[in-house]
Amino acid sequence: MDLSWDSLDIDSELKKIIKNEFKFESMTPIQAASIPLFITNKDLIVEAVTGSGKTLAFVIPILQILIRKSRAEAIKKHDIGAVVVSPTRELATQIFNVFKIFTDHSDEFHFKMMLLIGGSNTDKDIRNYANNGANIIVSTPGRLFDLLEKSTIFSSKIRQCLEVFVLDEADQLLNLGFEKTLNDIIDYLPKLRRTSLFSATQTKEVSQLIRAGLRNPMKIEIKEKNLKKLKPNQLHMPNRLMNKYIVFESAEDKLPFLIDFIRQHSKEKFLVFTSTCAQVNYFERILNRYLSSNKILLLKLHRKLKNKRQKIYDQFRETNHSLLLCTDVVSRGVDIPQVDWVIHFDLPLTIENYVHRCGRSAHQINTYGNSLLFCLGHEMQFVDHSKSRGIDVQQFDQNELKSDLQLKESLFNWIRSELKRNINFYQMSIEAFVSFIRTYSSKHLMAKWLFKNCDVVDIANGYGLLTMPKMPELRQAKKCSTQFKGSDEDAKIVGKFKQILYDKKVIKNNDSEQVSKIESNTAKKFGFKRNPEIVQTIRKVRRNKTMKGRTRKIIFDELDLEELNSDARMVKKLKKSKISNKEFDDYFGLSK
Repeated sequence: MDLSWDSLDIDSELKKIIKNEFKFESMTPIQAASIPLFITNKDLIVEAVTGSGKTLAFVIPILQILIRKSRAEAIKKHDIGAVVVSPTRELATQIFNVFKIFTDHSDEFHFKMMLLIGGSNTDKDIRNYANNGANIIVSTPGRLFDLLEKSTIFSSKIRQCLEVFVLDEADQLLNLGFEKTLNDIIDYLPKLRRTSLFSATQTKEVSQLIRAGLRNPMKIEIKEKNLKKLKPNQLHMPNRLMNKYIVFESAEDKLPFLIDFIRQHSKEKFLVFTSTCAQVNYFERILNRYLSSNKILLLKLHRKLKNKRQKIYDQFRETNHSLLLCTDVVSRGVDIPQVDWVIHFDLPLTIENYVHRCGRSAHQINTYGNSLLFCLGHEMQFVDHSKSRGIDVQQFDQNELKSDLQLKESLFNWIRSELKRNINFYQMSIEAFVSFIRTYSSKHLMAKWLFKNCDVVDIANGYGLLTMPKMPELRQAKKCSTQFKGSDEDAKIVGKFKQILYDKKVIKNNDSEQVSKIESNTAKKFGFKRNPEIVQTIRKVRRNKTMKGRTRKIIFDELDLEELNSDARMVKKLKKSKISNKEFDDYFGLSK
């Protein structure tokens, strides 16, 4: 197979940009196999592993096809000649930037491009297209379908002008639940088009999509020489990846080990994966406190951050000593330079997710990397299943596992102290635990076996919870002898927090009648009303229409905390006879 760029029948301008801007001396096998077929009107199915160079494998043919068309007929600014669909905003942005390198450095062609992703107003995208046009669209599925439905000019130009349609990471698109959306999008497309599908694995759902969207496709699958002996159901990792797992006796050991491990490798780059957005938010607060003195940049990323995601992702890509605490939103396709460690704080939901997470390290040419999977005793089934799928995963050297009892004790003392002091942090802890349990008990590949054998009390202790939340899922877990570390005093504090949260919710909804009822009930239950001055302040904040979002929330939290502290001070003053009984009654609204 000839891997030289000169062997390709493509425009000389494209070759010049590849050599000058990308500095690629030769093609990868997947590029050499797919590009010649793509530019000669073939529909393709390409199985491409991470680091195989698949982005250029469809970017170059798209540009070549549009260059050829532009020389035969004029391409107007609204003529959409190509659409690329990607599962995540981060990957879509990365693909868009590859296209941009070509268009920014060309003297001969200047195709207009448009990036369509969530986090911005759909109407703004429609106006942008109407005013400026686009010849190449890179989009996530939901946003593309929105524009097809809402913009007549957009959908009509797709039907009239589309030459190429590409689905990137098709298996993840389907795993994320986009099957119906993709089929609806395909219904809008013209029948005469070139379609290529790039996928890491061929699933039943992908096969159905192929039948719906491709015409007599050619399949391209390139494997490395040392992987040809793998069985059909086996998976493989990058060659230069050291893949290890570590088994903890208790869930309480995971956070202290993570902190200590990062401190010892603070000059390296980390991706730390958890299962849910709420876990990312909670653990980020904890890690921020314990890693702030180590000069490592700590970032968090999950789908709920919306339009902040790209800025955070770019910041992580551009720094060498950093840690990104994230969900699986960045587990596929994204190209992050030199990730030294991929740490799986929670088990991945599937074996395929495990492979893709690990592939964020050691996927670039001549780079090495490491993957470390955190396991509890009952989770060894996942490790065994991974090995049965051809994944070489070795146990972490136990001599390197130095248990820092002092760190563990100080960590959980601080967590529980902060939970008692900070109502917002308390909420985060509950949301993190609940979201993890619900995901672990229902969405995991091995949920049936793993959840019934897990110690939920031990996991709750690992989150530092003050009380065990009431969840139907917990009734399904096995009974264990582990002692929950919350106390009766903790339960009283949680009861107070719940009352505050309920009151705040009612006040926010501006239901004055219900507020009066709650104040009356609170007086009967606790022996006093809410501090009238603070209630009045809260009402003023609520009426202030210019105060929005996070600022408003912080003020409410501070007011709640201030009321707790103020109440406590008044009780102490009464005990020490610094105030009279009448002054105490007046403060709490008990005077007749």
